[in-house]
Amino acid sequence: MNKINMSKINLHVRDMVMLALLVLAMAVPGLSSLPVIDRDEARYAQATVQMLESGDYINIRFQDQARNKKPAGAYWAQALSVKLFSDVEKRQIWAHRIPSVLGALLAILATYWGGRRLLGREAALYGSAMLAVSFLFVFEAHIAKTDALLLGFSTLVLAAMAILRNGGDRKTIIKAAILFWFGLGMAVMIKGPILPFLLILCLLGLLIWERKADWLKPLIYWPGPVLFFIIVLPWTVLIWRETGGAFFADAIGNDLAPKLQGVQENHPGPPGYYAATIWLAFWPACLFLLPGLVFAVRSVRNKAGFDAPVAKAARLLLCWAVPFFIVLEFVPTKLPHYTLLTFPALALLSGAALATLIKVNEFVISRRIGAILFSIMTIVLVTVLLLAESYYGNFPSWSFLVLYTGILLSLFASWSLWRGKAFHAFVGAVVTAAMLNIFTYQFTLPSLKTLQISAQIKQVFADNNIQAPISNITVLSTQFTEPSMVYRLGTSILLGKPDERLADLNLKTGDIVVLDRNRNETEDYEQRLAQKLEPAGLCLTSLQTIKGFNYAKGDAVKLDILRAGTCPQSISELSTSPLSTSPRDGEPTTTKPDP
Repeated sequence: MNKINMSKINLHVRDMVMLALLVLAMAVPGLSSLPVIDRDEARYAQATVQMLESGDYINIRFQDQARNKKPAGAYWAQALSVKLFSDVEKRQIWAHRIPSVLGALLAILATYWGGRRLLGREAALYGSAMLAVSFLFVFEAHIAKTDALLLGFSTLVLAAMAILRNGGDRKTIIKAAILFWFGLGMAVMIKGPILPFLLILCLLGLLIWERKADWLKPLIYWPGPVLFFIIVLPWTVLIWRETGGAFFADAIGNDLAPKLQGVQENHPGPPGYYAATIWLAFWPACLFLLPGLVFAVRSVRNKAGFDAPVAKAARLLLCWAVPFFIVLEFVPTKLPHYTLLTFPALALLSGAALATLIKVNEFVISRRIGAILFSIMTIVLVTVLLLAESYYGNFPSWSFLVLYTGILLSLFASWSLWRGKAFHAFVGAVVTAAMLNIFTYQFTLPSLKTLQISAQIKQVFADNNIQAPISNITVLSTQFTEPSMVYRLGTSILLGKPDERLADLNLKTGDIVVLDRNRNETEDYEQRLAQKLEPAGLCLTSLQTIKGFNYAKGDAVKLDILRAGTCPQSISELSTSPLSTSPRDGEPTTTKPDP
């Protein structure tokens, strides 16, 4: 018996090591070479920088504005990572991203752990592997914000619920209950009420469906709730005292509630948006998504009885994913990552369908629809990558070979599933996703220089021996105002508010002004700048003009980087000169005051 148990333990350890390596293989490529992404990642990273610079770990700020949106958990995780692995002055975004990698790792291991208790080792292994290479999951693992961390702790809660429902010895049940409260507390510190809301929907659904709550009794064991309050209460009390309750008024009244009531941040979408986009967000696991849902429906109708283990597992996973998914469909503000918390449950159902298909020829219609949709999504992804390379970056000839191979592998996976060879389809899908993910994050996205405007500006600074982050100069950018500028160039940069900035402006020699030559109002604003500089005898000389595409706004930009300095000509000479000359790319020009 001991030999059998040790063999099982060794098998489970091997599975977890393989899954951990798979997560790292997906998350590490591009972690340092992918530039900071506007806008959310740049805001989180910059707010973390300001925590480290100021030593204030209670208040969350972006420049001089309070960032009263989410609790401090993600910022603390990033701050700790930067302190351990980097330095705040270096602005190395990979150090901010390490918590997201760890969150992704926790999510996969918790999916396997909980899935093994619900549906068996094979379903858990297949589902976890497909989740580890899925499109949205890999993206969030690369981004320094809340979602990968939230997913990790949320999946830990789901796994704890799986243990509680399946039973076990008292020690195991108590550990699961404590892990439930630990994961819930950490999730609240990461993103506030999102996981509690999902849990309310899930538990209400289960209680209505099953009319049983005995399995929840271990959750009232006192160490669990105490641990939850130890995690959540200290910062809650401190931020309440620091802001007089303004943090919660802003977070609920100005951030969460408006998203529930109307479209915010220019992200609209009709009901059905997530049902349409999940085939891309969940790719390549979408290959088995429809069979997984059919598996769930059949399981809850199991002839073995209402309390059959597979029926109980299916009810938990359906109640975790479906009610939350439906509610999100009717929330006016739509963003693809909102459904990410449902992915572990959907992945386990997909893994269970795959494990079934390997043994029997089932789910004929649903698996063939899944095969078609998977092929279509792969072609869409490859097309987008090709267009991105051709329009915004380099287009090396070998990249076409990689993408073409990806299409062939996806067609192999689809054809295999169509014919009922499920394991071949699984291998083909995972290999396709792994290859395209590594290629995308290590090579394609870092090569899209036209989209990396803030990085180009910082390079102009470096070429002209201007230190960044800035310390003793003023940088004014009233037209290009993306948060990545602040992260790369320094907290004190002046963004937006053109009239207010101009009224209070006091430039000196060496200060920098950034103007967008593509905007109609630039010429007038430049004249007003010149008049403001005239009493000090200063002019603006162009260091370089850079062109790019601001993907956060969908606008092409032509940014002129100008430096203030002593005017090269006398006032009398200037009277016969034009106010400014239109700069050629990389060619210095001078903006001169009107006499």
